[in-house]
Amino acid sequence: MFPTSRLIEDRRIPWSTPEYTNYYKLGGPVQSAFIRGLLYLCRCIPFLRGGEDAASETWRQKAFDKCVWVLKEGGAVFVYPEAGRARSGWLEPKRPKDFLGKLALEVPSSKFLCVYLRSDRQISTTAAPPRGDRLRLVADLIEGKLPEETTARAISQRLFDRLAAMQQEWWKGSDMARNCGGNDVVDLKGPLLRENFSDDLTEADQEWLERHLTKKELAALSALGPEGLFRGFWRYFCAKEACHKALGRAVIVVPNGAFREIEVDLFRRKATHIPSGLQLDIRFTDDDEDKLHCVAVLRGGYVGDEQTEGDVLWSVGEVPQGTSPGAFVRDLALDMIAASNDEIGSAWKLALTEDSGLPGVLWKGAPQDWSLSLSHSGRYAAASFMIS
Repeated sequence: MFPTSRLIEDRRIPWSTPEYTNYYKLGGPVQSAFIRGLLYLCRCIPFLRGGEDAASETWRQKAFDKCVWVLKEGGAVFVYPEAGRARSGWLEPKRPKDFLGKLALEVPSSKFLCVYLRSDRQISTTAAPPRGDRLRLVADLIEGKLPEETTARAISQRLFDRLAAMQQEWWKGSDMARNCGGNDVVDLKGPLLRENFSDDLTEADQEWLERHLTKKELAALSALGPEGLFRGFWRYFCAKEACHKALGRAVIVVPNGAFREIEVDLFRRKATHIPSGLQLDIRFTDDDEDKLHCVAVLRGGYVGDEQTEGDVLWSVGEVPQGTSPGAFVRDLALDMIAASNDEIGSAWKLALTEDSGLPGVLWKGAPQDWSLSLSHSGRYAAASFMIS
């Protein structure tokens, strides 16, 4: 991808910023020394992203100073703006990193060459794209610092916003689903939920728990104590089901009963699909004595939190007595989508469809990439879709 004729023009070869622990500690002393020399010849400035101690902070500052020196000398620095490859395969503009903004403040004359490069069939994070696939690229050259910008965050946010626009442009030419989200609701008063628990809900069938949860999840559940066992387990279950649906949008099938292929970290609000390494964001929108509701996003937008509005809309409702839960949740979904868009206005302008077992929405006769997700459990039904 790099023209060999430029190899003798050293200033055109950028300095890369790999993570130190990924490369510089491989193998024994001989192999490590060889790799260190090779990476230096390949123009690498190693960064240490982990650690909050004084030594780690000093390391990062020295690496930053080297990058500033390279730029002031007219060179170029190659950086992943997110400080690594996104494990979801999606750049999230609402989570900017300040590193590039700090560089621009130090070297105001610098420019950003923004590049969004992806394989047409790249689903998960891999060492190389699928064999024989085509790479498509979107690029733009933008100013490093504008006159009115005085903080690193302002510069970084502008950069991330431009990268996000380029990401959207790339996805317009892709056959893959851009928006991949899911949701799940659990009626905590449902009698079937108590089958594998003791009468007071403080104990559970250990073999049954181990079929559903990974070792890390079991350890975290145990830390909640007997009183938190019942609700804690169903929070994990609810999150896994929401992630299962989000992964299905990316054509990643989690076999029925393979609950341990998805590992949930409730504290970090993350979930990982273990076979592919893909990472999802999760959010509990309802968490009370009667029900749980979780939304999950793999790519296509931000899941949102208590401070920042996301790109997922949802609705949870109680199913009227005598009403089919399936029919109720379909009406709930269409009403929610219509109410969210003034141009649609009425649910009568929409229709539900299904493709490979996944629900979809037709508007003006065309399928929409909105990642519609439907769920019902006991007394409750829930629907979600993505508006990015």
